[in-house]
Amino acid sequence: MFDKITIRAKLSNEECVWLSQLHSLHVWTNADVTQIEYRSGDYSKFSGVEIHIKNNVLTLKNSLHKYWNNRNYGMLRNDNAFTVSEAKSAFQMLLSENRLHPGKVRITQFEIGLNLNVSYDPLTFIEQVKHLPTSRNKQMFIDANYHINRQRTTEKYKDIRKYYKIYDKGWEMMDKKRGQTIPTGFIQNNLRIETCFRRHNDMGDKFFTDINIDKLVRRFYLDWRNLFFARDVIGKKGTRISEIERANILINEGKDSYLSAIIKDFDNRKITEQQFRTIREFIRDFDKHQYKFQIKISKQENEYKELLYKAFDVVRK
Repeated sequence: MFDKITIRAKLSNEECVWLSQLHSLHVWTNADVTQIEYRSGDYSKFSGVEIHIKNNVLTLKNSLHKYWNNRNYGMLRNDNAFTVSEAKSAFQMLLSENRLHPGKVRITQFEIGLNLNVSYDPLTFIEQVKHLPTSRNKQMFIDANYHINRQRTTEKYKDIRKYYKIYDKGWEMMDKKRGQTIPTGFIQNNLRIETCFRRHNDMGDKFFTDINIDKLVRRFYLDWRNLFFARDVIGKKGTRISEIERANILINEGKDSYLSAIIKDFDNRKITEQQFRTIREFIRDFDKHQYKFQIKISKQENEYKELLYKAFDVVRK
């Protein structure tokens, strides 16, 4: 489940030199050679370990999932299943290979993810995703850095410590490996969900304890099991078109968002006071009148929830 991770640690001069030799780092100095900086070169493309050392402070970036596959199967890939116990072993191996003590390193960023091998084009799942109903609804936005509906994320500006993303893993791999050999066992219809943590500060010996990992993994599942997909709302006989339109907005956007929107429209004089009261009362009394509407859940949403439970049950061990 655990994927990208960023580790920081204070090193001695001897440790800096040793890591520089181990990873074939490029050495940079200022004009009077009073400051030495080490940076990863082409070797990191093959090892999967990216290193930067400045002022004797190490920043190591790595995908535990790819690292595990590379050490065990000789391939840098993260499109298959990766269990919690494998992630713990990968972390221990990574520290051991680099002579880093878990009590002297800090985890500053990390990702928890899950691959779902879906029956339909992942795009048909992503285009239906609306929001994650965590402590407040987190809207999923189309990521402008990808083809439309190949990736959606919640807000991720610099002050956000945790954000969520869902993307087409198969498409991403095909895009990166154009003209290259596709890995054996590659699954094209691979939908991936991830929770990304930034500005973190856990000591290495505390991070991968059973208590901490169980808490993180359980939170991951609770967040993603409630992923909300767009739903069709059909009015039963005798229901007015205006009521169906309001119900559609209410079901797909949520009560709080709908109410905030009409308050804003009323303040900006886009709707009359009578229209405002009518919609506000509709929102308030919707539970009493919900029997007038039929809500259709898509086959993608049903499959997502079924696969999420099955895949999570495998990798949480």
